Amino acid sequence: MVLIAGALTATAIALAVLMQQFLVRQVDDQLQRAAAPVAQSAFDSFTTAGSTGFRPPNNYWIQFMPVNGHQPISVTAPQSTGSTPRVDYLSPEDERVRSGRPFTVTDGNGDRWRVVAGVDANHVATYAVARPLREIDEAVRNLQIFTLSVGLLALVASALVGWPLMNRAFRPLTQIEDTAAGIAEGNLSRRVPHPGTRDEVGSLATSLNLMLAHVERSFQLRDASEQKMRRFVADASHELRTPMAAIRGYAELYRSGAITGREDTTAAMRRIEDEATRMGVLVEDLMTLARLDADEQHRLAASPGTDDAETTEVDLTVLAGDAVADTRAWAPERTLRVQGLAGQPLGATPVAGREPALRQVVTNLVANAVRHTTDGPIEVQVGRDRDEVVLRVVDHGPGIPEEERERVFERFYRSDPSRQRGAGGGSGLGLAIVATTVEQHGGSVRALGTSGGGATFEVRLPALG
Repeated sequence: MVLIAGALTATAIALAVLMQQFLVRQVDDQLQRAAAPVAQSAFDSFTTAGSTGFRPPNNYWIQFMPVNGHQPISVTAPQSTGSTPRVDYLSPEDERVRSGRPFTVTDGNGDRWRVVAGVDANHVATYAVARPLREIDEAVRNLQIFTLSVGLLALVASALVGWPLMNRAFRPLTQIEDTAAGIAEGNLSRRVPHPGTRDEVGSLATSLNLMLAHVERSFQLRDASEQKMRRFVADASHELRTPMAAIRGYAELYRSGAITGREDTTAAMRRIEDEATRMGVLVEDLMTLARLDADEQHRLAASPGTDDAETTEVDLTVLAGDAVADTRAWAPERTLRVQGLAGQPLGATPVAGREPALRQVVTNLVANAVRHTTDGPIEVQVGRDRDEVVLRVVDHGPGIPEEERERVFERFYRSDPSRQRGAGGGSGLGLAIVATTVEQHGGSVRALGTSGGGATFEVRLPALG
């Protein structure tokens, strides 16, 4: 509205100035054409008749100024009334007389007159022929008043019509401001209402909603991560408390003299060693998970397309054979064998990844099968399924209830919370390490049932070549 008012005011001023200049130029043209003849006629009448019987045309005023210094003589048109212009004495050498260019003077009322000066044909006197500009000035003032009045009416009409339109146009921006205020108060579920248009405001609303969705998702992930971390720390503290309590208990018994005989001392030392070993395994697995989490954060923060210097070509068939051979060394009583997938012959199954991490995946799965079954063979099947390499560890033990198969990959998860892990048991982190590592390699892992009873763990990774 301020811009409209300014534009209307500038237009009115410019129009008045142009109109005034145009009308004054017309008066100047008339004066320059008529000044010399009218002045000469009046001067001849005066010198011949000895009086001022000559009367100039309407609105003209003439003044003669004899060069000999006599009193100036004024001649006014019969219809002229009011004040006459105040013109100073003009000598023939005056620039205004010599140039003949019109100039402006005022009368006693402050009205403007336009004047043209010159010298009569006999060089006896100078003359000044003038015309009033009062009518022109009044016309210009009336034009200004009319223009400003029309502009004011137009401004009022524009305000009445434009204000609702402006409110409607800026309503989406107001809604964006309200949404931002709600989000600042902590309500991350707020969204900007879409105006239903395809203009810049609609695009802004769409972009803001996408950004808000990402922000809300980020906060949800952060909260979930914090809750997961708190639960993980609590579980780790609980798992560490048991072996530490056992070690402290045996040490106190020995210090108090409750353990005296050689046989009792040997048994106590063995239990201390078992619990220390268990605690060492737990700490190592905790460090492994911490390293995997740090690697994941580094991967998310890295620029797209950044290659991992540790990523190489890894053959899962070789890793499966090594894991079976290593397990036979500490569990010679168990039957383990490596087979091709679904009757396929064994062959190379290359994938891209970090060899130590993938080796631990296979080792953990085989060790988990041995630890949770008492007898029966364990088959490690490896092969290719279209564009994926598949690794399956199949056992024929008690199996895993279907409702618990997704949860076995959680950290410190137990199907029976009241059961404590024995000295020969795992840390409860082995399958969590498997799931985290496989996910970081772009693969998937799941727990299935074995035909005839037992559990099957299946890992799928993108194949190379």
